[in-house]
Amino acid sequence: MDWEELIELMKRKKAKPDRSLYEHSNGVKTTASRLLQRIPHDERLDSCLVMHAFLHDVGKLDDRFQAKLNGKLKRAPPHAYLGLELASHFLNCEEPYRTIALVSILTHHSDLHEGLYQNEMTKKESLVVDGEVISEPSDFVWGLRESVIGGDLEYDYNIDPIKLRALYTLFNGLLRVSDWLDSAGLSADSYHLNDRSAVRESVINYLSHRGFSLRPYQSAVLGRGGGYFRLPTGDGKTETSLLATPEGATKVIYSLPTITTTEAMRRRFEATFGSDTVSFAHSMLFLSLYRRGALDEKLFHRYAMRPIFVSTVDQILLAFLNYPRFPVREFSLRGAYWIIDEIHAYTPFTLSLILDAIEYVRKYLGTQVAVMSATLPTPLAEELKKRGLKPLLPFETIADRYRSRKRVEVNVEGEPLKNAVEDIKKERGKVLVVANTVTRARKLYEELRDELGEDKVYLFHSRFINEDKEEKMKLVERIESGVLVATQVVEVSLDIDYDVMYTEAAPIDALIQRFGRVNRRGRKKGRVHIFKPEGKRRHLPYDKDAFNTSLGLIGELSGITSELDLLKINDEFYFNIWEKYERGLEEHPLLRTLKTLTRWKGSEGWLTTRDTFVSLPAVPRPFLDKAAELASGWENLSERERLEATVYVIEHSLNVPIWVLNEAKVYNEDLYNRFGVFGIDIDYDSEVGIIEGKKELIF
Repeated sequence: MDWEELIELMKRKKAKPDRSLYEHSNGVKTTASRLLQRIPHDERLDSCLVMHAFLHDVGKLDDRFQAKLNGKLKRAPPHAYLGLELASHFLNCEEPYRTIALVSILTHHSDLHEGLYQNEMTKKESLVVDGEVISEPSDFVWGLRESVIGGDLEYDYNIDPIKLRALYTLFNGLLRVSDWLDSAGLSADSYHLNDRSAVRESVINYLSHRGFSLRPYQSAVLGRGGGYFRLPTGDGKTETSLLATPEGATKVIYSLPTITTTEAMRRRFEATFGSDTVSFAHSMLFLSLYRRGALDEKLFHRYAMRPIFVSTVDQILLAFLNYPRFPVREFSLRGAYWIIDEIHAYTPFTLSLILDAIEYVRKYLGTQVAVMSATLPTPLAEELKKRGLKPLLPFETIADRYRSRKRVEVNVEGEPLKNAVEDIKKERGKVLVVANTVTRARKLYEELRDELGEDKVYLFHSRFINEDKEEKMKLVERIESGVLVATQVVEVSLDIDYDVMYTEAAPIDALIQRFGRVNRRGRKKGRVHIFKPEGKRRHLPYDKDAFNTSLGLIGELSGITSELDLLKINDEFYFNIWEKYERGLEEHPLLRTLKTLTRWKGSEGWLTTRDTFVSLPAVPRPFLDKAAELASGWENLSERERLEATVYVIEHSLNVPIWVLNEAKVYNEDLYNRFGVFGIDIDYDSEVGIIEGKKELIF
């Protein structure tokens, strides 16, 4: 078959019921060309990149695919497999780029793995057009798959495996994104930022409408791009990082530690930039979109298909851990501006992943990275320097903002927090009470509620089922007076402001974050009272060494004269524990997947089981029977009923620590196989959340 014959066939056959294969392929080619104009890459590859985008669907010429489109067949062999050998005849690229392009075509619907298309190869499935076999691709596909998985490609062409991976995700990410955009009737312009100054102008307008003008340090960073910086809580870290968006950035990608903070930032970004410009993702994306009536937008949100993307940091890390569709996730970072908020909030393992990811995206994807925290410790700043980041705001330019502030008076008490109930009851205004465990927070809440009344005391922690958690979050944001009893969920990125705080001792960096929830605007005199937890496992949920190190430094907090003193104490804390961090950073677990092109479905589990405070989803006792019934009767449910069943199980699940699951797990095979959740033999109440009863389990 020559080129003219191929084009004629593509014009005659269909890619979709209402569109010819040629029209779709040409549309994908055009979209790919437009995307390439924006992203950093070797322009010598353009002809190969564009041609492989045009040829990616030639397997749809097959008679069985055409019959399936016409409703005459239910199934057809995968077109990515069927068309590969035919596509190879028209790809006149240099090696290794030709092979990379072919692997990209082979995997534009299914990620590369050892068994990819094995059934089709075993059956010797052929490409059949108008009743004639025009290609028998099984041996060709097998040879290509095995050479890439076996490492022949990097060996034959002496190419670094990490560079090879970056080339593959360029080809495959470009192909998949172009294919999705064209199939959805969207242009390449909808994927990237088009107005170079739009982000900065939107932020300035957002501030102006709220009566704020740019501060000197914000003006100083305009368009400067990546780096790291510290700013005190309440001084506009988010706006400052966005104002630094560099000229030519393809996207803004903003990462946060938690689902709660991601949802809050998503709402803020939609107000600033417009909802059509913003996509978002976290592990509860399905439920969030369901509540908005936008489940059909799931793909566009999860894979950052809009110019501004806000997500939990794990959604970015999954790209480098070869989670399914990882090339699409990675492609979104090409030429992007990646902002990592609250960098201090991660354990050594996750921090190691983040630091190695920063190094990779800067070197191979042309990504600019900004990292920020109110309490960025010096040892971590030094690690960021090693990864090529420089101070975006030299500390001497903002040191006075720390030096001139003392938002809280700190009192260190030598007793447990439960002994302060009488003092808490006498307080007026907005009072924040923070316990380190859900169990102690609930007990304090119940005692204060019984004394002050339900309309004066509120409870917020992470062990509410998903259905209740969102309502609790909205309630927290509306509180104007009274007592909020909470756990460490209030530490990170929440814009709440209290008059006084009673808190249990915690690692120094966590305590300083808690201080930021008191007198946040610096317009009054705030107070903090620190109490010492009791019991054999008083350090939970924190690392025992970090907790004990903090106990030795807490006395220094009562003598602070400014927030600059807090940074010094925080540095002392990190210098004392940094050896443990260094051991975690030296593992470099990310390098294991960055050197491969194959998918790894275990990466999501890896992120949730390698950190200190491991938690897994489970359904508490009051909802367990119904959840199990829905799982066991799945085959008999309609499509609508399956959606409702999925929502029910997700809404009635919560994350529990691994040691709780080990003690109270109820294993239901149907429930676990269908929804990936366990049951737990523990009670639940919508007012207080999980109730451990007589089991004496610590939450």
